[in-house]
Amino acid sequence: MALQDDALRLAELNQKVVQSLVNGDTGGFRRALDAYRNLKACLKKQLLDEDVVVVEDETAGEILRKIHRNDVFRSDAIFARIEDLTGGSLEAWNISDKDVEELGSEKFYSWYSDTEYVRALFELRPLILQCETSENVRRLVGQIKGCYAFQQYDAAFGLCRTLLEASIREICARRGLFPELTDDDLLYEHLTWKRLRNRVARGELELNERLKSLYERQCRVLHARSAATAKEARDVFQETLHVIEALYVLHGVR
Repeated sequence: MALQDDALRLAELNQKVVQSLVNGDTGGFRRALDAYRNLKACLKKQLLDEDVVVVEDETAGEILRKIHRNDVFRSDAIFARIEDLTGGSLEAWNISDKDVEELGSEKFYSWYSDTEYVRALFELRPLILQCETSENVRRLVGQIKGCYAFQQYDAAFGLCRTLLEASIREICARRGLFPELTDDDLLYEHLTWKRLRNRVARGELELNERLKSLYERQCRVLHARSAATAKEARDVFQETLHVIEALYVLHGVR
């Protein structure tokens, strides 16, 4: 699990930057800071190509989420302070225009050269779980990201509902939440959303309401009652991932 190891290594380097600074170890501080910056940039690029990331370590998963959210680690704050003091113009580990151009040329030059595609992909993180999931779920995450990157926001928004339903059906099948049905029956039998939602929420009223609200929001666009903006598509995708991840944890799916 290279991503998991790299994420945990980033946390170690973050601590090493702070420790070496406190201890007055100038050489160690510079080496740790350079290693931290390079590894963080590398991780951001790796996340670009992933639709679903499986990490067994919960800490590593949260670090990857923080990287995508551009949360400020202590090393980031230290580097930003150095820039302020020195009047430097370095960017604090954001993907540069040059990085985007190179990635765009490498991945899409032969048929699509607009670097906005790559920038859009950076806006959507992968689904991060502590277990493997089905190819169906992986495929749907990839389709949503592709639709969003091509500015098909209604399609991305609507597919979020399909992803939510597919994930819940998979959890129900793997945990035997509908013992009267076989796995195939569960995946293809007509089960109402309310029945699925109540069973998977396991009496968690707050989670049940969160699922209900999210589903209703997804339906408004899917049924053409409203159109989605880029921000709305991005927000509903992130909320869908958060809910799915919470459900996998709740049911201890491994």
